[in-house]
Amino acid sequence: MESPPHKLNVGRDEDRISALTDDLLVGILERLDLREAVRASALSSRWRHLPYRLSRLHLEVGHFQGATPLEVMDAFTGAAQRLLSLVVPLAEGEGGSAAIIPIKALVLSFYMSPPHLSAIGRTVEDAVSYGKTEYLEFSISLPRGSNASLLAEFGQQFMSFSQAYPVAFWWLTRLTLKNLVFGHSDVTELINACNKLKHLTLSSCRLVDQRSALRIDTPCSGLRRLDCIRFRCERIELISVPELRTVLCCSRHYENPPVRFGDVPQLCHVNLGYLAKVSQAPFMLSECLSRSSRNLSKLNLNFFSQTVKLISVHLHITRSSILPISAVYFVFFMLQIWIQPEQPKRLTAIFRNLTDMYLFGIFPECDLSWTLFILEAAPALRNFKSLD
Repeated sequence: MESPPHKLNVGRDEDRISALTDDLLVGILERLDLREAVRASALSSRWRHLPYRLSRLHLEVGHFQGATPLEVMDAFTGAAQRLLSLVVPLAEGEGGSAAIIPIKALVLSFYMSPPHLSAIGRTVEDAVSYGKTEYLEFSISLPRGSNASLLAEFGQQFMSFSQAYPVAFWWLTRLTLKNLVFGHSDVTELINACNKLKHLTLSSCRLVDQRSALRIDTPCSGLRRLDCIRFRCERIELISVPELRTVLCCSRHYENPPVRFGDVPQLCHVNLGYLAKVSQAPFMLSECLSRSSRNLSKLNLNFFSQTVKLISVHLHITRSSILPISAVYFVFFMLQIWIQPEQPKRLTAIFRNLTDMYLFGIFPECDLSWTLFILEAAPALRNFKSLD
């Protein structure tokens, strides 16, 4: 709802900015950090109602103060409830007593605090009820000092939260979760419940049984990007994610191959990095990538400058009967490359549109002859670089 224009004749006691219409002032505030926008509202009674008219909000739990995480979340939840109220007061002289301001973009970054989840869920569902929300993001983490033995319980509480407020999660477009523990099918169920979800990040999370694979089978989802950062499981299996375009997978706990791509016909960017164990034999890219990935255009492989200590030999040398025995230590290292060369024709269908390939963290001493098969399998390759 557009507010009536204010008269632009400026008196001695009124600045020119305050003489602008509400719509213009709100447009200015929405380009500021939310804290700065709220502080600006204290300049005068003319500005006091403006933060309640913002249609784009970013609330970050780290911006709130409190002696304990509960007190911080009290302040965060209170602010969210006030700012997300759809019915807000109008400025004096505008006529009427209230206006409805639908939320177009909302980013909430908060702690997994069970006492506050219901209030957050209800508030968000009220905010998206008008159907005008274009972007909704949750970033959920644990408070500092959380008991590691309760991580699985926090994971269950999160899943209960998502099931209790299906409307809020249906509208989610981006979700970031940190330090949570999931059951075998939780991630798949979560993606299926988030109808509008485009970007999912799982950071320092794990499965209850870390010896099992994280299997994602969501043939009807619109998920376009998946980031798994230090996700602890045996491997990740993307069985069916038809709209997936970008995958980032970075950890040190996977078995070979760390990721298996199934039905991912839109996949165009893969960023893979992990630390292989000494006992792990290299794997072939054709075991990892899917023949359905014919749109793959960018591939990043990160070896984290990994070396494996092979042997330490102590040699005792006596230079003379007078000089003491000296110990000389020789330490040998083996460069750990977890990609095994293979026949280029096995990768031609997958690499036919590959234009960019970057190798990170390979020691200068490493013989890169093992990468020649990639050059032969990728006729459209334009950039092929090894970076520190």
